[in-house]
Amino acid sequence: MRTFKKIAVIGSGTMGHGIAQTFAAHGYDTVVIDVKEEALETAKKMVASNVRVMLETQFITPEQADSTERHLSYSTDYAAAADADFVVEAVPEVPEIKAAVFASLDGACREDAVLASTTSAMNVHDIVKVSHPERVLIAHFNNPSHVIPLVEVVAGPSTPADLLDDVRELLKSIGKAPAVLNRYVPGFIVNRLTAALLRECSYLVDNGFASAEDVDTAFMANQGLKASFEGPLELMDYIGWDVAAGVGKIIYPFLCDDKQPSPMALKMIQAGSLGIKTGKGLKDYSGKSREELNAGRTMRVIKISNATKAILQDR
Repeated sequence: MRTFKKIAVIGSGTMGHGIAQTFAAHGYDTVVIDVKEEALETAKKMVASNVRVMLETQFITPEQADSTERHLSYSTDYAAAADADFVVEAVPEVPEIKAAVFASLDGACREDAVLASTTSAMNVHDIVKVSHPERVLIAHFNNPSHVIPLVEVVAGPSTPADLLDDVRELLKSIGKAPAVLNRYVPGFIVNRLTAALLRECSYLVDNGFASAEDVDTAFMANQGLKASFEGPLELMDYIGWDVAAGVGKIIYPFLCDDKQPSPMALKMIQAGSLGIKTGKGLKDYSGKSREELNAGRTMRVIKISNATKAILQDR
């Protein structure tokens, strides 16, 4: 089994600083590398803010807060990743940028270092070129990366099974819940499920079966309550697979199977109602900053996560 001691995270933005923070909180020497010094300064402030909120909500311990400070460093030089055992690329979703980052890492890192991309959609195995492609995989952390436990790990064409096992254990050691895909499929698991659910929700609204508010209420008051401790497949064990199959025969022919964005989405885009970033989506968010709204959402995630930990201990 591989031993992971030092972690390097490339990119200090939306995902990178939270990923690095999490590794450092669990005792791993971690360096965040970004080509822009100002980006690193922003990341330091974001980490400090994250730690403060996580302490206040008892999401982390004082020891973990101290560990974050002691084990986290910042650099603008790829040479800082030279002795890293596990490297996470967290740069923008632009193929050329990712290819350039991996080319730099191939020259800067040890040959046995594991190189992971936190892409949410790309098949990086078709994009990046390194001398030892068997060490490249996808580790898709979910936003906010310092709070959400899920990490989707996607094997490449030549990724050995024992490496997947080692990465799974590494992620578990920092409190993450890894879900492994044996090969690449567009959208991985989460985004495929989200897209399928969104398509059906939009279909119900577009065709006048229910309002957007009532569709959301139906989800939150049923599946939403159970989702933190029971997945949709395990749910069938309680419903009965025979019952599920029978209901499926009735419902499946009538489910939406559109291959394009929904009329609802296009209508929202045309109106400029894109969500919190424009101050209006389905709801009116005027009067609150994007930062305030995100902070409130993160707080709710933390509260649910804390409650879920206690629930899962009773399973």
